[in-house]
Amino acid sequence: MTVESIPSASSSVFSPDRSTLKCRSNFKTDLECPAASKASALQAAKLKDDTLRLAKLESADKLQIQIALLVDLAIFGLSYHYPWFSKFYTLQYKYPRGDFYDMGIDDSYFVIFSVLNLVLIRGFCMLYILKPIAQSFQMYKLKAIQRFKEQGWSIIYFSLSWALGFHLYLHSDYYLNCDKLYENWPNDKMSASFKAYYLIQTACWFQQMIVLHIEEKRKDHYQMFSHHIITSLLCIGSYAYYFTKVGHVIFLLMDIVDVFLSFAKILKYCGYQTFCDTMFAVFMISWIALRHVVYNYVFYHAYQNAYKMHGTCEELAPLGDYKICYPKHTINILLTLLGGLQVITIFWMFLIAKVAYRVISGDSADDVRSDDSD
Repeated sequence: MTVESIPSASSSVFSPDRSTLKCRSNFKTDLECPAASKASALQAAKLKDDTLRLAKLESADKLQIQIALLVDLAIFGLSYHYPWFSKFYTLQYKYPRGDFYDMGIDDSYFVIFSVLNLVLIRGFCMLYILKPIAQSFQMYKLKAIQRFKEQGWSIIYFSLSWALGFHLYLHSDYYLNCDKLYENWPNDKMSASFKAYYLIQTACWFQQMIVLHIEEKRKDHYQMFSHHIITSLLCIGSYAYYFTKVGHVIFLLMDIVDVFLSFAKILKYCGYQTFCDTMFAVFMISWIALRHVVYNYVFYHAYQNAYKMHGTCEELAPLGDYKICYPKHTINILLTLLGGLQVITIFWMFLIAKVAYRVISGDSADDVRSDDSD
């Protein structure tokens, strides 16, 4: 995570010493210091190339915003004449009595609409909010600005999602009580806020897969892609089979750690190395505590209880409870995905430990999970 900016007025390029001035005084002496002249030319060419590439990326961001806005307007406009289109922006499967919702295939429309608008909001924030902030810290090179914007968006989204998720958790019947996660299953009566939260979180991970192939590839690209696929499958599976309480807890464990990581990177980009190292320590502690200790406890608890929640399909069939009747291998698949997520997390923990060793050795905290600029 290096801060990349244009040279300041006090640097050797803009405040040369006497020997450098003498060297630049005429063409003949310029030939005597080709290294300095070549370095300046390369730096200027690199800055010009970065400016052009940044302009192209900004044009792509603007195009994404425009397309998303046009699709939004089309959906809202068509819904006046074709009520079916309202499924994209309204919650479906409301119970006749009370403000509770079930789940169903039509919820996919809301997820698609959320993906579209996450792309729109992300593009707007990166272009019109985060870029000016990056430049206020004298970041002008393409990679520095892009990384700052990406991590800035992560802070914005995951801070908001964690705050809403924790509010819902605080007022839930399973607050600090894992045994309640499986009581009264299936959890087929969701509040409007909980249902919207869960569907938007699901949409976020589909949007993340899109973004992963738009941004510059990092060293752990394939691990990240695998992580996003597993997370998306877990979101769908936990929602379809009413394991939303467990999914909710796992969202909380994951989101806050991402906030700490992105904040540490932002501090690095802005040049606050000491604060960055401190935040990295906070991030590492939270990673171990939440993504390994608490996560594995929830994982073990799921393994212990998931098979005990209902009878066999044959027992439930006469009752007409087909929606909560599913074979044992479905639980096995979900547990395997949870285990796969932990395997990827352990791989990243190994890389994080390497960074921690650097810090203890007196070096700065540079995130080895991604490219060299992080």
